[in-house]
Amino acid sequence: MFMYWAFPSRLFDEPFSTILNDRNGNLISAQIADDGQWRFPMVEQIPKELETATLMYEDEYFRFHLGLNPVSVFRAIIQNFKHQKITSGGSTISMQVIRLSRKKKARTYLEKLIEMYLAFRMEWSFSKDDILKLYLSHAPYGGNVVGAETAAWRYFNRPLNQLSWAEYSMLAVLPNAPSLIHINKNRPWLKIKRDRLLKKLLEKDKIDSNTYLLAIEEPIPDRPSALPNQTYHLLEFAKKNGYAEQRIQTTIDIRLQNQLMAMANQYMEALAGNQIRNACILVEDISRGEILCYIGNTQNKNNLAPYVDLIQSERSSGSILKPFLYGLSFEEGLIYPPTLLEDIPISFGGFTPLNFNQRYLGVVPAKQALAQSLNIPAVNLLKNYGIIPFYDRLKSLGISSLHRPVGNYGLSLILGGAEVKLWDLASIYTKQAQVLNTATNERAPRGIRLFNKICIDSTFSDSISAGAWWLTSQALTQVQRPGLEEDWKRFSSSKKIAWKTGTSQGFRDAWAIGYTANYLVAVWVGNAEGDGRPGLTGVSAAAPLMFKCFQLLPQTHWFEKPEAQLKSIELCSESGRLPQIYCPKKTIEVPINSRMNTSCQYHEKILINPKGEQVFRHCSDEANKDTVWFKLPPIPAYYYKQIKPDFINHLPVSKACITEHKNEMAIIYPQQGAKIQLAKGFDGKIKPMVLEATHNNNRAKMYWHLDEHYLGMSESQHRITILINAGHHRLNLVDEQGHQVQVSFDVYE
Repeated sequence: MFMYWAFPSRLFDEPFSTILNDRNGNLISAQIADDGQWRFPMVEQIPKELETATLMYEDEYFRFHLGLNPVSVFRAIIQNFKHQKITSGGSTISMQVIRLSRKKKARTYLEKLIEMYLAFRMEWSFSKDDILKLYLSHAPYGGNVVGAETAAWRYFNRPLNQLSWAEYSMLAVLPNAPSLIHINKNRPWLKIKRDRLLKKLLEKDKIDSNTYLLAIEEPIPDRPSALPNQTYHLLEFAKKNGYAEQRIQTTIDIRLQNQLMAMANQYMEALAGNQIRNACILVEDISRGEILCYIGNTQNKNNLAPYVDLIQSERSSGSILKPFLYGLSFEEGLIYPPTLLEDIPISFGGFTPLNFNQRYLGVVPAKQALAQSLNIPAVNLLKNYGIIPFYDRLKSLGISSLHRPVGNYGLSLILGGAEVKLWDLASIYTKQAQVLNTATNERAPRGIRLFNKICIDSTFSDSISAGAWWLTSQALTQVQRPGLEEDWKRFSSSKKIAWKTGTSQGFRDAWAIGYTANYLVAVWVGNAEGDGRPGLTGVSAAAPLMFKCFQLLPQTHWFEKPEAQLKSIELCSESGRLPQIYCPKKTIEVPINSRMNTSCQYHEKILINPKGEQVFRHCSDEANKDTVWFKLPPIPAYYYKQIKPDFINHLPVSKACITEHKNEMAIIYPQQGAKIQLAKGFDGKIKPMVLEATHNNNRAKMYWHLDEHYLGMSESQHRITILINAGHHRLNLVDEQGHQVQVSFDVYE
């Protein structure tokens, strides 16, 4: 019992280096231990050659004694007595393990007795293999190199299991006197010691003569090699996630990682002229559930912040969250891909969103609005879906950076008002892709592995349904590709990719994420310091890099259609909403559990007289014809006609029925309740404001009044330019038939 309790519960209490291996077990990054020593974690497997060389040099009878060798101890006593000082300790490997664990206390006879006792005690608690592993993991190998595996990398730049007999022999003799024998000094003496061991191995028939002759010709290394550091940001990420001082097995494909790094560095050199310096890339194998590439930051020469891990940095999202809003809206039946969404100027208090190109389409199908990343339809959609529900779903999907209360984001949440991490975005997009894969293949993996004990997004409980994400992904394949990728459909070898970009306010962040059934590539481009640059957009800066990454990946395929997650319904063929009695219909597929509650409001049944004019039954006795007419409200019609000049929103009304025709006019700008900041020129003077309206009758005249003061008349193009003072104003318009419309708005300096 005393012997049990007298033995320390833990022999070594020293910090280890953190080391990172790729998917094949190759060392790709290492970080020095906290005490300044290169000390790898416990060696997992000892090469037979190293074991043979070490035991032959240090403790030939290691496998047979119980911690101490009486013959060696007796010989050491004789030698020490002869020289009148301690010249030999007669230590076994077990005793050396104890001595290393006791921080190399002074070499006294009392300390030697303690070592003998503890070595004997250790033999009862550890196997011989474990004791040898302890020795080879903690023995000094010169300078700040501790452990045989560390020494293999520092001196030979190779794994421990890939050395030669000469190299194993050098490692065997180094711990005997590491302060005297070092490859940077006393190299001739180190070679003599190594060659003596090789001679002994030959004499003991451990190696043959040819091996011996070749081994003694091998030179001693000139200097230590730098340890690999190919994935610095990933190693730091691993440490922050509880993997410090461990040997970490990852799923990284280091060959692909190095290819992508070289390509990205070259790509960033091309952007250096515009002072764009940083980029990060994350590549995931969706079909195998593994992360293949983790480039936290490029290493180009213009990079001012190379150690910032941009994959884990919170940056403004731009439009990169829009697919989730559309997918959730498809899932609930709020809209479907062909549903027409309004794309006209809008204002919510002081928030006046604009499309990126500052143009408007009037109305646009939802799938096109998503593919073109139009801002106005997305803001309207978020208003209808609800900011709070969307905020909550983003958090449940996996966006971890929504730190502020939901009211602090408002409708700008969908246009870059929130900060997100590339890590979170890639995880969600990957999870959604796996939702599609598992809908058609029950054996498809769930989750993404990176470290040997971590699984990312392993549950689908909070994901968007397969049917809704299928429709979303189909829309995302129609995004216009940049540059040479523009005509990708013409080439049979081209890859069908769903992808989305994002650009933050002030051109500070450029995003691009693309995915197929097999792979996902997520890219961010910008400046780590946060300064924006003209032209730094998702399409022009991030998307080309993303497509270059896809070109280095193996051939991929598109998702199988999740038939069981879709159902067929009839919708109005024009509006994409539930058809009214007069609507033309078409059958489309929608998510199986979705239900739309809104009906088409754009079709009406009208009467047309022989002149092609609209009439009403009680004001015309002519031979009139019933017709179903597709008609938009005035403002959407105004913008829609600009892109489709042949669109006829309104037939001229017969003079006999003119008093029946209402709601034909609308004010485009300013809108009701708008809060407008007066614009000033470089000279400090206030610029004029352009007021704009529309009328369904192209020949109509409109009379403008501001605060009951007459401004003038317009026809055809209904615009008036005025200088306006700060304050509250009311704009009133009247046409020739007496129809009128008005809005109130506020102007600030």
